[in-house]
Formats: sequence, structure tokens, C-alpha cells
Amino acid sequence: MDTKETGRIRCKICGKSFHALATHIIRSHKMIPAEYLKRFPDSALTSDEYRKKVSNTVKNRFIKDPTMRQKVASRTFDFITNKKLAPLLQRDYKSAKSCLKSELWKPCIILYASIIEAVLIEILKLNKKATFANALELAWKKKIISEQDYHKIHIVRDLRNYVHLHKELEEKKEINEYWARTFSDICESIIQRFKK
Repeated sequence: MDTKETGRIRCKICGKSFHALATHIIRSHKMIPAEYLKRFPDSALTSDEYRKKVSNTVKNRFIKDPTMRQKVASRTFDFITNKKLAPLLQRDYKSAKSCLKSELWKPCIILYASIIEAVLIEILKLNKKATFANALELAWKKKIISEQDYHKIHIVRDLRNYVHLHKELEEKKEINEYWARTFSDICESIIQRFKK
């Protein structure tokens, strides 16, 4: 089938046609899309028509729902004035979410801790050489974070240093789901507070 006329793409393995092939390839052919594209390098996974339809749907949601921009802004860190830092925060935020979903507690904690540290240092306009501890103290004094979060962050701030395996081996503190989810919640709370 001609994709320009029908808005569909034919699977080069079985000949069936779809608007998007990824799910079909995974379910029917037990193949990830990257393998399919490697096998058929001149292929597309979605039709142009379907891609435009999805794009228009998303744009319409932004127009109809004024809160949508705020929800997305929380992920884009548009409240960070350092435009070189914002994409790094966005990248690590996405990775932290992925680690949380995959139950990878240690990298999740390390990523969320780094995000919280960077956001606090930026929001508080601290010198880039400021420590996480300095930023926490000031954030608590200025009531950016609660006293309870302040104490939790101090605990997890130490867990972040377990990026050094010898430190983890010596101290034997537990890295678990509770702390990963706690840091995720604190990070979300801080983002919600400052997003535009």
C-alpha cells in the first residue's frame, strides 16, 4: 500500500498495514523496532498522516487545557534561568523516572539527589561552588522545603555518596524503594513549587 494515499504503513514481514508499526512488530513478530529498522533500513514505523494527527491532538490539548502547559513545564524546568542546565535537568529527571519505574533504587536516588541539589542552588542563586548541605540549610531557613523534607534529604544526601562502592560497603546503609520514592516525592514537590 502507498502510505501517502492511505496513511498506513505495510509491515515488511507479514504484509499487514497499520498507522504505526511498533506495537505490531513487538507483539506479532517478537522484535523490537530497532531490530526491524536494522533489517529494513528504508522503512518507517509511523505514517506521516498518523504522526501529524498525533501532533495535532497534542497541540489541541494545550489549547483546550490551560493547565497542560504547567504540567509539561514541570518536566522542562522552564523556571531554571540557566538555559544550559535546564536540558540536563530534564534528561536526568526522565532517567530518574525510568529508574523508579524499573525499581533501580540506587541510580534513582543518585539522580533525584543531583536534581534537587542543582535546582536548590539555582533557585537560591548560590555560588556554583556551594555544597548540597549549604543549599539545604538555606532552603529550609527560607521555607522552600519543610523541616521533615530537610531531614529526609540529609539522609538520602548521604546515600547519594554510595556512588562510591567502597563507601557503601563500609557503611552498609540500606538503599531501598522507600528512599527512592521519598526522594522522587520531594523532587516533585520542589518542582511544583517553582514551575511557572
